[in-house]
Amino acid sequence: MMDIGLKRFRIPHKIAESFGINENSIVELTEKPCNPTLDRLLASIPEDFQYPEDILDFVESGPGGKEMI
Repeated sequence: MMDIGLKRFRIPHKIAESFGINENSIVELTEKPCNPTLDRLLASIPEDFQYPEDILDFVESGPGGKEMI
């Protein structure tokens, strides 16, 4: 592991809230192998997941005939 010292970075507010991170939190980033499978990705979605408002209309709308697959 490479020690790069303390760095400041921004975390989107909703992500910080979901992890209980606030302005006094110290976050340690670690590197680990990532081998996602569909099952793991689906299992990582919280039971109470809700789409953000900006895409909710799209998700709940019917097909318009011009969607790319």
